[in-house]
This record gives sequence, structure tokens and C-alpha cells, in this order.
Amino acid sequence: MPFKKLKPLLKDILEHNNIEEATAFQKLAIPKIKSGANVFAVGPEKSGKTTTLILTTLQKLKDYEEHDNPRVLIFVKDKAAAITLEEKFENYIKHMNLTSYCVYEEKAEKIQKDAIYEGVDIVIGTAKRLSKLYLANGLNLNDMTTLIVDDAQELPRIDFAKDIVRISEAFPKCQYIVFSTDYDEKLKSLKDSFMWNAVLVKE
Repeated sequence: MPFKKLKPLLKDILEHNNIEEATAFQKLAIPKIKSGANVFAVGPEKSGKTTTLILTTLQKLKDYEEHDNPRVLIFVKDKAAAITLEEKFENYIKHMNLTSYCVYEEKAEKIQKDAIYEGVDIVIGTAKRLSKLYLANGLNLNDMTTLIVDDAQELPRIDFAKDIVRISEAFPKCQYIVFSTDYDEKLKSLKDSFMWNAVLVKE
């Protein structure tokens, strides 16, 4: 079972939230992501994709290490998605020595740069704002280990071509994980670029 090999603290949080049994999607996706492979994780709505994203991210991060720079970068579709995902992460990391922060166009860039400079482990944001911060030296990604795209089917194609791919080209040694409800032309375009060796997991 995928949950059995999680950190004890993560298992305790799942139990506290009455999550005992992994979904069919999680049984397929969690072992592949934990293996370190680049993964296209494709599943229907309410299949447990967000919980999978959070669990595998926190399983990989060591919360006792000293890091000022982000180690995980997560692309989401818009401000609402960024805020929602950060809130869901907070339910877990409030019990851990980890931090998350979300960025989007509707908030001042300087405020976001200063917050990230102070030290954040997980940065969640829209492709446009993440790209802008990166180009303005507001994101030091030298310690980045994982780049994730959430709800990939809802991101405009230009985001893949111009923003996500740009950052991926600078950090080829990261693990790349893309969550989507469909394996569509946008995802296939990623496979033709920096995710050519990715594993497809589809419920």
C-alpha cells in the first residue's frame, strides 16, 4: 500500500483526517513519483491527485535541513488555485519544519520577492508570475529538486511554451511531475521537450 511507506508524521496526519485507504490513482501514482522518475500523472476529478501531490512532495523533502532557497516549484492555473493549494499544504506542514508560499499577478512583485528571499521551501504560483520572478532574480532555484505542474489541462498552451519550459531548461536535473485529467496535446508537447523520458501513469 502506498501509505505504508510514508513518513510516520504524514501517516498520522492522514489518519487524523480520516484518510485510510489510497485511491486507485494514488496506488498507481505514488510509487512511481517516489521512485524519482519524471511522471505524467493522469486521473479524473476527485481521484486524489492533490493529496498525491502533497504527500509525495513532503515525503521527499527533509524538514530538518537548512535551506533558504526553494526546493519545490509548483505551477498552477491562477490566483485561486495558488491560494487553495497553499492552504492544503498548510494542513500538513504546520506539523513540520517546512514553509510554503504562493505567488500570483495580483500581488506586488517586491512583496513576493522579499518573502521568498527570507526562505521558503515550496513556492506555488502562476506560470506568468513565477517566470517573471525568475527572470528578475527573485527566485534562486539552485537548490530546486522538483518542478510540478498541477491541473495541466487548464493551463494555456503559451504557459508551457514560454514559461514552464524556460525554467525547466535551466534545471534539467530536477524531477518533473505533471498532474492532469487528460493526456492531451499540451502534455505531449512537454514529452517532446524536457519530459521525453517521463513515465505515464493513467487511471
